[in-house]
Amino acid sequence: MKDIMDSLKKNLGLDEGKKSTDDQETIIVPEQTFYEIILMKVNNLDDFMEAMRQIEEEKNPIIMDLSNFEKNVPEDFSIAGEKLKTFRDSTGGEAILLSKNGKNIIIVTPPEVKLIRK
Repeated sequence: MKDIMDSLKKNLGLDEGKKSTDDQETIIVPEQTFYEIILMKVNNLDDFMEAMRQIEEEKNPIIMDLSNFEKNVPEDFSIAGEKLKTFRDSTGGEAILLSKNGKNIIIVTPPEVKLIRK
């Protein structure tokens, strides 16, 4: 039985014997096990505010198609742009324009999700 316990301790890294630092592993556990990436067409300021609420409270990244919003309600579209800038500055979240050839599609992420540009 002692052999089994010693083997388990060794395999789990609980061995009390000397262990070099090269043999040790670092385990990184994410705060959230998965993220739902939501695709959304935004047609007005209410839709935009709901998307931002989802990003801040639920910590989910959202890909937003803002094309209809920009065409139909340009004055609210400007307000949404200011709110997005405030969100980025105050929380550290990210927003990146994915496409602008006739469509304004952006991805907005909470601060916990980092986007890598290549």
